[in-house]
Amino acid sequence: MRGYADALWGDWKQSDTVESLDVAGHEVIELNGKAVGCIAAIWHEDHIFIEKLYIAPAFQSRGIGTYVLNTKSSQAAQQGRPTRLSVLTTNPADRFYKRAGFVLEAETLERRWFSKAVPTP
Repeated sequence: MRGYADALWGDWKQSDTVESLDVAGHEVIELNGKAVGCIAAIWHEDHIFIEKLYIAPAFQSRGIGTYVLNTKSSQAAQQGRPTRLSVLTTNPADRFYKRAGFVLEAETLERRWFSKAVPTP
């Protein structure tokens, strides 16, 4: 993420203390007992918001992120909730989200906002 932040804002603003790190809602993604990434999701009354989805570079392009994202989206859909997320405009992950069925809803200079509707029966 640092490269995307540097490209967008010109510098990286690191947290001052470990205590400022909020890990609520984060889940470690494991493959064969090895941590390969994490996802952070916030459940709202009318949707789920994917705050973070990180897969270590050595494990990207193996379908892990797709599987995890589809799992969270399916959990939300079972409750009748769409899935929403945003990415920095400097992050090429927007292609990944479009392939996963997400639609661009809005864009600012800093972020692209995507959503995935609940499938209709």
